[in-house]
Amino acid sequence: MSSPSTTDSRTLEDAFVLPTYAKFPFALARGEGCRVWDEDGVEYLDLYGGHAVAALGHSPAEVVDAIAAQARRLLFYSNAVYSRVRAEAAEALVRFCGEPGAQVFFCNSGAEANENAMRVARAVTGRARVVAAEGGFHGRTAAAIAAAGAKYRTGLSGLGADVVHVPFGDLSAAAAALDGAAAFLLEPIQSLAGATTASPEYLKGLEALCAAKGALLIFDEVQTGLGRVGAPSARQLFGARPHLQTFAKALASGVPAGAVLAVPEVAAKVKPGQLGSTFGGGPLACAAIKATVDAIASRRLGENAAAMEALVRETFRLPGIVEIRGRGLLLGIVLDRPSKPVRDALLARRILVGGADDPNVIRLLPPLIAGAAELGLLREALAEILSAAPAAR
Repeated sequence: MSSPSTTDSRTLEDAFVLPTYAKFPFALARGEGCRVWDEDGVEYLDLYGGHAVAALGHSPAEVVDAIAAQARRLLFYSNAVYSRVRAEAAEALVRFCGEPGAQVFFCNSGAEANENAMRVARAVTGRARVVAAEGGFHGRTAAAIAAAGAKYRTGLSGLGADVVHVPFGDLSAAAAALDGAAAFLLEPIQSLAGATTASPEYLKGLEALCAAKGALLIFDEVQTGLGRVGAPSARQLFGARPHLQTFAKALASGVPAGAVLAVPEVAAKVKPGQLGSTFGGGPLACAAIKATVDAIASRRLGENAAAMEALVRETFRLPGIVEIRGRGLLLGIVLDRPSKPVRDALLARRILVGGADDPNVIRLLPPLIAGAAELGLLREALAEILSAAPAAR
């Protein structure tokens, strides 16, 4: 019998890790920028970014250095003590989001961030019910998945008795559901749904409805935040001000981290003991958060995301592509055919992209450093693949 050190990595993982994900058929060994390499040294162009995590590219030097330096100083202590690096990470995020006086609660993931945002809304309003937009995805913990789309709630009976779902984009349904509700939760761009994008009018309408009905507006910005949509967050992009924003994914460049940002009038009502997390806001994660946020801001990567969106919309006018959804570098390329064979053909060309709940959509979530060269390679490959196998009539 082979030893763990000589067993193929895929075989070893299949033996000891629950099979909860469908995976690419290789084991990655390293990454740099927009490229990753498997254990055989095969190089791939990564336009998926590990679920939108690698905003600065893979293993960015400034984040690696910040993590190493912090690990040598203090690897961990809980929130029972003050921490300079935690304070600096929170300050960096507040400044980046452009909400003076806001305050941050740190946790460990997007699901935790959404759970805690709903908890804040319930505590501040004294109400229990949360309204969520159908078709969204907010994580897999109990309260977060109760607010997700129907596909993700299937088979999970007993969850979400205090969550009501309404159609995405329907202000009339939102108005009726918000009577007596604590909050309205939604992704401004529903990534997993296929980059389904809210209109500014819808989001501004939700802001007005929540103000009129005494509810809080929560933007799940786990994927839309931190420059990905061509602005610091969806708040700036669409011009609607939520009471709470949640962040994760790219927040710490791959170190597990999540955050809830509360506007001043909400932050002032949060009391000690209402929220807590042993590892949330730990020194290592906060060093990574500050380095990541600072780099996205200083390198103006949100501007690059907007420029690359414009490039894609201009140059991806190919037979077989019927629509491009999303904003910045959170894009859904809608095909006139199922996307799975096309994604498989891209993988054979060593280009990684994502799928979506919409079976005709290819999702692009590349590092925010991606440029014309990387997107040009994707365009050329798509042109060849789509022309080689026209959609069935």
